[in-house]
Amino acid sequence: MKKIILLSFLVLFIPAIVSGQDKVEAPVWNIGDKWILGASVTILVENADESTYTVKYSTPGGESILVYEKSSLNRLYSMEKDRQVPYEGRNRTLLNFPLEIGKSWKDKYDTYFERFTVLGWEQIEVPAGKYKALKLEYKQGKGEEKAGRTSKEGKAWYWYSPDVKYMVKCLYERSVYWDAFYDWELTSFELKK
Repeated sequence: MKKIILLSFLVLFIPAIVSGQDKVEAPVWNIGDKWILGASVTILVENADESTYTVKYSTPGGESILVYEKSSLNRLYSMEKDRQVPYEGRNRTLLNFPLEIGKSWKDKYDTYFERFTVLGWEQIEVPAGKYKALKLEYKQGKGEEKAGRTSKEGKAWYWYSPDVKYMVKCLYERSVYWDAFYDWELTSFELKK
């Protein structure tokens, strides 16, 4: 009888425990957390409040500041001087936590549609080290997305590592869709406690 009860417990609860381990919640960022992508992009958490993070992006082309929602890491606002402007650019919902294998979501900006899908875990090596990372597929197309009709679209892939609390790599599909390829890898990072 005890064996039957134990077996019943295992059958009922082990799948829930195992599947729960594949669900990744949004990381907690701290002021001063910093990631360097390639040789020229620095991302720095400058501020945090109860519900948002303020993040500065420094590139050769200049600086920009974005405000992220803590629970999902969706981009809410871009800062123009001291004014918050709703963020309506590309990758507004790139990570969209919580993440789990098979999760898929859509967004759009300007005249483009975007589709995101969590593909699965991979071991990946970048200049900053070796990490277990979730691979996400990003598809972008121009115009309206309609069922049964394919639109010209391009793909890119992102790898997110919970250990790094950020993406560690981005790779663009080599196709005529993209006007340029924006591949990058994480070269270093610093996480504050």
